[in-house]
Amino acid sequence: MHLARDHFLPPDPQAFLAAEPATGRVIVIAPTRAACETIELAMGLSIDTLLEREHGEDIRRLAASGRGFGVVAGTGTGKTLGIRPIAETIVREPLRVGVVNREREATPETPTWNVVIVTTGIARRWFEDGLITARDTLVVDEIHQTSAEMELCLALGKRAGCRFIWLSATVDPTFYARYLDSAEVLETRAFDPARAAAVRVLPEQPLEFLNERFIRRAIRERRGVAVFVPTRAEVEQIAGELGDRWQALATAFYHGGEPIRVIRPFLDGEVRRPFLLAMTAAGQSALNIRGLDTVVIYDARYANVVERGRNVLTRLYLGANEILQMAGRVHGRVERGEVYILTDRDLAFDELRPTPPEFQLAGDAERVAITCAALGVDARELDLPVPLDRRAYGTALELLTARGLIEKGRLTRYGREVEAMPVERPWGELLVHADADLVPVVAVAANIESLHRMTREERDLRGLVVSGSDHLTAYNVYAEAVNKHGYLGEVYGLPRHLFDEGIDEWAEGRGVLVKAIEDVALGS
Repeated sequence: MHLARDHFLPPDPQAFLAAEPATGRVIVIAPTRAACETIELAMGLSIDTLLEREHGEDIRRLAASGRGFGVVAGTGTGKTLGIRPIAETIVREPLRVGVVNREREATPETPTWNVVIVTTGIARRWFEDGLITARDTLVVDEIHQTSAEMELCLALGKRAGCRFIWLSATVDPTFYARYLDSAEVLETRAFDPARAAAVRVLPEQPLEFLNERFIRRAIRERRGVAVFVPTRAEVEQIAGELGDRWQALATAFYHGGEPIRVIRPFLDGEVRRPFLLAMTAAGQSALNIRGLDTVVIYDARYANVVERGRNVLTRLYLGANEILQMAGRVHGRVERGEVYILTDRDLAFDELRPTPPEFQLAGDAERVAITCAALGVDARELDLPVPLDRRAYGTALELLTARGLIEKGRLTRYGREVEAMPVERPWGELLVHADADLVPVVAVAANIESLHRMTREERDLRGLVVSGSDHLTAYNVYAEAVNKHGYLGEVYGLPRHLFDEGIDEWAEGRGVLVKAIEDVALGS
């Protein structure tokens, strides 16, 4: 299989570069596709926010100065809405905004945009192809949501000589201010001492804490409760058990396997209290829940810990930044707020302070090696935000050279074909080698994170299981969804598999996550 065109790049890269305005473009780097859509929406709005009231003049002054700067502010203070005045000040002409991500390809109109919103993976590809230059300003939204791709983009932006404007929630800004050469860091806290929440630290498990006494009080006092736990299974269990037992309590859950529409009524204020919403960390950073006055935090997370140059998934306690962000949804912001932290450690909430970010890049030496080969540079020439494991980097270079992707420090033709595939490198190699009959199977399997994350704890896959192969089983799951409820349509002008309303009932019966099916359709 060979790509006729890379849809993530402008059809005519030279036309894109030639059309760059004298001020350069504003390139907004967002951590997720959903964040891209939120930013695009914000670019058309002019709303009075706490950040605008406290620092509006400072933001415009710094944007006009040509210097980089940072903004650290809590959720709901207006960081994303602040991108519009930043862009208006820099480009000094009407904004022409466009988005490029997995859902929305670069088009012949892309050169006319003076503000381009991209995800981290797209930004990296644009750096590799020289589409982001020293004249451009990089606005990095939600910079505290670290990832290997985000960290590579920071290093590539520094190499290109770009100016950085960065936006972050609760984090110690010292590192970013130094690393990105920020002239100032503007900080806004939505904290009213008169609204300080009552905070309790308890050595209990979530369902042990969410007992009859607590739920009866939440219903009686008409409270809005958010419960943060680390796994999808825990989220579904809490919402399921409490929802079945307490009919007077509006109950729902949200995690990375669910589309945002499932909790849209909570975000739009359509759900009246009392309610309980169980969420993983996916909900703690970017979702504003109206009517919330109670937060329950289970002190656990799963994170990648770098061991010998590799990421190892490890269960850890929450960091101070996560706890402060979760608690900050009610602490100092609402009347009669309550925060419960469930942990077996001795934790003093009042002593928590924002900490520096935790970086992921050290565990992705192969990604660094491929990116550097695409640029024709050595990793030592990049000012990475975290020291790279030289041994792991050398091992990755040896592997990629042996497989024919790299030769004399540069990507080979085969390497460029693999790199252009929007999947992990091993899958990219399989796609390049696959003949026409195998491409559908490989493309679907390449876009499924795992069969486990595609399904719920209780599932019925009878007739779909291929013994010994989760990949082929997952392909069968997707194939049944398409054959029973799919049709060919368009998303932002691109041909996609779409699904009728019957997909929800089918997914419920099979124990399959609809969002997982939609994500596969998007990627394949």
